[in-house]
Amino acid sequence: MKAGVCQWVFNALLTEDQIDMFDCIEFVGTETEAECFEPLSRYWREDESVGDQAGRAREMLDRLDLEVSCYTLDSDFAAYDEERFMETVSDCVLALDIAETLGTDTIRLDPRSSLPSDKAEDPDLDFILERVSEGMQQVTDVAAERGITVGVENHGLLLGRMHQVKRMVELVDRSNFGVNIDFTNFRHVFGEDHVAATRLLADHVVHAHAKDFQVRTEEPENAEAEGWRKTPADEWIRPVVGGTGDMQWPLLFSIIRDAGYDGNISLEISLPDDIYASVRDGVANLRRIISEVEAN
Repeated sequence: MKAGVCQWVFNALLTEDQIDMFDCIEFVGTETEAECFEPLSRYWREDESVGDQAGRAREMLDRLDLEVSCYTLDSDFAAYDEERFMETVSDCVLALDIAETLGTDTIRLDPRSSLPSDKAEDPDLDFILERVSEGMQQVTDVAAERGITVGVENHGLLLGRMHQVKRMVELVDRSNFGVNIDFTNFRHVFGEDHVAATRLLADHVVHAHAKDFQVRTEEPENAEAEGWRKTPADEWIRPVVGGTGDMQWPLLFSIIRDAGYDGNISLEISLPDDIYASVRDGVANLRRIISEVEAN
């Protein structure tokens, strides 16, 4: 397995226009021990064609000896809106060109569906899951023709639970479709057992995101000021440098390794008070833990 960085770790800097895609690549390639980088489609500049930017990014990545582990797309399958549904499928298919330019054979889709006002209160989750899976299947079929694998992340509030993700894999039912597993989303978003979720989905993992948190069962003093947040499981968590928290990275990595996964794991946690240092240290820990897991 290889240690990488998901561009999301720089989100606060990117959304404030303090850095851009190329700054992220340069930092990861020169200041960390990462072997790969995961760009997100939302972070391209709007004043230049994405294709041109992707070409320049590929040149920089090659110069820095960085692979692209996955090209991560934002996707809203709008289950109740046929026009938006088809636009999303078309946009994802077009993004395969960018994935190829970047030199990756993996893309990530978001199982998101916006909801009309009359459905927001009580959405039909079974219908939405089936409709989103239909859209993912269409994208996956085109991706297969180009040797590209598609991963759905356990992401968002509608369809990110472990059994929903497993059901999507079953509904899409394609050999080049699997899970971009974000181990801890299960726990901090839904209050599910993230180790059990990893065991359930390990055979289907095609890419991975690694976050880390401290966990407390009782509310800490000064919880809000110190960045603690309560989860649906009535735990209190706060982000920490990757590899230093309570999320059991060695166990999680061992589970997917034992299931046959030998791909990339992207660091997806940083600390707002020192983003660069926390990314640098998180990658070092990620690479060390992967090495220890693979040695056992």
